[in-house]
Amino acid sequence: MKMKLTMERKKSLSSSVLKPAPPKASPRLRRLLVKSLLSRVYERIKAPLLTLVRSGSPEQYYAVLSHLHLLVMRAPYVFSSVYKHFYCQYNEPSYVKRLKLEMLTAVANESNSYEIVTELCEYAANVDIPIARESIRAVGKIALQQYDVNAIVDRLLQFLEMEKDYVTAEALVLVKDLLRKYPQWSHDCIAVVGNISSKNLQESKAKAALIWMLGEYSQDMQDAPYVLESLVENWDEEHSAEDID
Repeated sequence: MKMKLTMERKKSLSSSVLKPAPPKASPRLRRLLVKSLLSRVYERIKAPLLTLVRSGSPEQYYAVLSHLHLLVMRAPYVFSSVYKHFYCQYNEPSYVKRLKLEMLTAVANESNSYEIVTELCEYAANVDIPIARESIRAVGKIALQQYDVNAIVDRLLQFLEMEKDYVTAEALVLVKDLLRKYPQWSHDCIAVVGNISSKNLQESKAKAALIWMLGEYSQDMQDAPYVLESLVENWDEEHSAEDID
């Protein structure tokens, strides 16, 4: 009886069941498939979210913007063509501007970096000093990603001529970082850095950046020994506390 039931069971099986299971996809292929699927999902929800972020109450605005921020950080390439939606408005609170600055930095690429940097440079004169600092840092991050370095170097050097202590401090640190990666820009940068008076530098990180450049490119700065001498004379007055951002 058992043999008969087994034979009938085998006869009822379809041919597809008896075929061997297909090979499993490789981990790399699975990652590509997941990325492709997520990209399609992001594209479908992008327009509704961008519409919502322009309307509603301040609470709704921030909630939607926070979700957009998360998506932009995960898939910046999906949002690189709509970067203007992330421009800061003058009357927006600081916490909104910070999100937008991070989003602008993330979506920057070869096709939009010039426009984004141009916008970020406008924020450097912001009355909100922390936002102005973060805007300058954002410009530096984009420059270090090798997007339109030529134009960005010019913008950073313009910061050094604004005669604002915090702007000069942030710009000096970024110029130092830029020269570490792109030493070929030393001639243009040092010509401007050499005109900065160390007496006008209040922040330790700015002084450290200047000292590094004085040591690295002293052959291009005639007054380098005298500037270093003034910094050494006041060394005892330096504090180890972190600078205020």
